[in-house]
Amino acid sequence: MLLYEKYTPYTLNGIIGNSEAVNQVRKFSEDAQKGKSKPILIYGPSGVGKTAAARAVAYTNGFGLIELNASDYRDAETLRKKLLPAVTSRGLFNKTSLILFDEIDELSGKFDKGAENIILQILAKARQPIVFTATDYWDMRISFLRNKVEKAYFKPLATREIMDYIKKIAAKEGKEIEDKTLLEIAQRSNGDLRGALNDLEFAFDSAQGIMDCIGTRNRKLEVFNVLDRILSTNSFDAAKKAFGESDIDFEMLMNWIDENIPNRYAPKRELRNAYDTLALGSRFYEKAGRMNYWSLLRYASVMLSAGVSVAGEGHSRYVAPYSFPARIKYMSATKKSREKTGSIAKALSEHMHYSRKYIITEFMPVLKLIVGKEVEKQGKDAVISQLENGLGLEKEEVNMLLPQG
Repeated sequence: MLLYEKYTPYTLNGIIGNSEAVNQVRKFSEDAQKGKSKPILIYGPSGVGKTAAARAVAYTNGFGLIELNASDYRDAETLRKKLLPAVTSRGLFNKTSLILFDEIDELSGKFDKGAENIILQILAKARQPIVFTATDYWDMRISFLRNKVEKAYFKPLATREIMDYIKKIAAKEGKEIEDKTLLEIAQRSNGDLRGALNDLEFAFDSAQGIMDCIGTRNRKLEVFNVLDRILSTNSFDAAKKAFGESDIDFEMLMNWIDENIPNRYAPKRELRNAYDTLALGSRFYEKAGRMNYWSLLRYASVMLSAGVSVAGEGHSRYVAPYSFPARIKYMSATKKSREKTGSIAKALSEHMHYSRKYIITEFMPVLKLIVGKEVEKQGKDAVISQLENGLGLEKEEVNMLLPQG
């Protein structure tokens, strides 16, 4: 289980920071318990506790929870069939259920416009407490809600709040992480607690260069949230928007998607369709770079995001936790050795007049065999002297060419 899932708070007291907004939600919770709450819109950036706060209200009060995301409320018919009966009755044994419209600003004008009218009907007829979450309160697509709901703004968390929290989590997990690293994680999170927890989990792996990978993810939507929107919503627009709002490096995100498709799609047909779409996006990406024709990236981005999302056919489910891409781990772990190999190839290219790529792929394996035989003939010290003086190689570079063992 991922850290952000393991430490999800079950009460409003467990929400970190945003005390004023949490008090507004607490007031909503108390009113809901009395059966007289006005719908509330909790808004703010990703990873600050909006959805967790809504779920905490349901858990604390013993309410049922009916949770919908962008793929659920994209058309009037879905809402009419799935939700109207639930919100206009008390349910079995007169039990209250909290209705959560998660990420309501993902509602797109391209969807059935009747969905907006159904939501307004739900607000007028509902006998259950209703919570909306959104990133942007001023998004024009949810303007119809503004005078119908209370609002609570969850702002980005302070660096100190995040650092203190992840330090406690590291201690609970029995991990020793330097304060310097924790501070760097907190600063790079940009106020996103969920992102900081994900980065802390990567730091637990202590893979070489892991902080460099974290550093490239200075994002509006951190990588796990983007993966959720692509692999879990089955919504063309939501997935496309998530990709567009993300600051994650294009190739890195492609590796994340490639690694994690099997963690959300189980049927073989969906796996095949998702990987076919990803491969097509990869071809557009490669061609854009090779031809220096960057407008092709628009097709690559749609394939990687919306294309992979709809390949799930609405049946995506939790199969396994998200995995850090094996290729990125390998590249991080071999970074120094690849740099040394490159510097050897550079030195050799000046003598051989071949490209570095050709020397690395074609000549280096042969060179190691030649060096091994010369060590047997002349001795190790003589060969080291020739390589250092003749080619100008450093000691560590020479060691890469010498026989091991």
